[in-house]
Amino acid sequence: MGSNASLNVSKMVVKSLESAGIDHVFLVPGKLIYPLLDAIDDTPSIRGIVGAHETGSAFMADGYARASRKFGVCAGISGPGTMNFVPGMAAAQADRIPMLYIAGGISSRAEGKGAFQDATAGGIFESGVVSSLVKDVIELKNKDNVQAEMRRATDGLNWMRRGQSFMSIPVDIQKQDVLSSQDVARQPYDQGEFNACEVPANRAALEALCDRYLLQSKKVAFLVGSRGNDAETAKVLLEVAEKFRVPVATTLSGKGAFPEDHDLALGVYGFSSHSRAARVINSDELDVLVVFGSDLNQRDSMNWSRKLTEGKELLIFDDSFDLPAMGHIERQRIFSGIRASFRLLAKHADTHAVDLAALATRRAWAAEVHRIPLYDHQFEQLAARVSDDDPSLYPGDVVKRLCRLLPKNSNIVVDSGAHRIYMAHYWLSSGMGNYFSSSSLAPMGWAIAAGIGVKLAAPERPCVVVTGDGCMMMHGMEIQTAARYRVKIIYVVLNNSAHGAIHIDAISNGSISEQFTRLPRHSWTAFASSLGVTARRVERLDDLDDVLEEASQRDGPFLIEVMTGVFPTPNRYYAEAAASF
Repeated sequence: MGSNASLNVSKMVVKSLESAGIDHVFLVPGKLIYPLLDAIDDTPSIRGIVGAHETGSAFMADGYARASRKFGVCAGISGPGTMNFVPGMAAAQADRIPMLYIAGGISSRAEGKGAFQDATAGGIFESGVVSSLVKDVIELKNKDNVQAEMRRATDGLNWMRRGQSFMSIPVDIQKQDVLSSQDVARQPYDQGEFNACEVPANRAALEALCDRYLLQSKKVAFLVGSRGNDAETAKVLLEVAEKFRVPVATTLSGKGAFPEDHDLALGVYGFSSHSRAARVINSDELDVLVVFGSDLNQRDSMNWSRKLTEGKELLIFDDSFDLPAMGHIERQRIFSGIRASFRLLAKHADTHAVDLAALATRRAWAAEVHRIPLYDHQFEQLAARVSDDDPSLYPGDVVKRLCRLLPKNSNIVVDSGAHRIYMAHYWLSSGMGNYFSSSSLAPMGWAIAAGIGVKLAAPERPCVVVTGDGCMMMHGMEIQTAARYRVKIIYVVLNNSAHGAIHIDAISNGSISEQFTRLPRHSWTAFASSLGVTARRVERLDDLDDVLEEASQRDGPFLIEVMTGVFPTPNRYYAEAAASF
């Protein structure tokens, strides 16, 4: 490009993404985004990843955002492309993942004239469709507004505001020239240098927490949700827990924020709850439960059980700008940045001597807590008996073996279904912010595509996707995207030939007919092989060792199909709370 060469709208859009540090855009091609595709192709620092389906591309961008702590970007054509983005939009909005969706529309001159795939107000009015799923809807109709509109679209796309934006650009506008390259060169700084956003800590509230509880002989436990679940926050949380000797539980969406083999770990509370977490948090012997970064929704608060609040003080620290639906809990939340809160608490522990007697008391109590079994003994005995009677593999045993064999720094991406419960319960998180799952909406098949985004955002870490056969039937085709781009992911498919979670209901209490829950015994090994993915089938637990070793030596994706049976899931406490409610 010469010094006086012009930049068109598409190139300005892509330059804005480049300035924000975005290095991958996930897309499905189409004629209405040809100029955008050219702009991406002309930008060496940004790689376009073509998915099999727009929903998969949206899931990939979601995973990329979670692992990179930037925002995710996906692109497609207006109309059918945007409509296929909708499931991804809903999942990202529910989990508050910063995302930008770019749609290329029909020529502005053809709008409202019955044109093919008209998605404007004269057609299907896609902006109205997506307006409830994103915070900002932008229709770029004037080339001179491109810089201002890109700023408006991206200003809220950080991990403080956690916004989502949808931007539609008619194909003729995409081609129009707006600036010379000299004008762009005069920009004073790289926007990416200034994109770090963090909500400050509420100093007064945290000092009160220390004075009233943490520095006293009080029984204190932490419950950490999704907004405390990233690598940097996890480091400071661990430091605070150890300095004050505070046991830590996480919600399912917060799993990954604390090492679950630590002597202060309570495990998961709520959906897939561990016995230790349920017994300690539901006990009225606890003086105070301090919640960080959780909505305390149905899954996180044990189906709104009164045991969460009875007999104890409840303090809720959160930095979400969106007010969660917590009317069932008679407590006001304290607005305070989660990571900044832990930093301040760590500093407070260093500058204010913890009373030795108080620390000794809490240390002794924490030791008692650690002696409470993590797993439910009665359920473990039941699972063992059922497993002995069934030759197929028990999913819990598979997860335990995976946990023992896989590197501790692996990024773990988990799908929705019965396997989700087994993973939450039996996988012991290493506490590196490296456990990813779509928690609030939980669409099946999300992880198959999201794992690609996670791996591309963090290529230095091993990446393992745990999914099921039902999920593969929905979005399994995206493994061909991993194969095409040689993305090194291990896909573990737990194949029980059923929609496991509801199949258990069908066979245990006859809630519905089994015809609605059984699935054909498809060979996902053969399916993967047909798409260029190396695959192996595992029927014996001991075979996992050799297969995982082979997978680690291969370049590109590797699929392991594990033949499991349908067993009762370890979700006793949540089920009991739901029944009582």
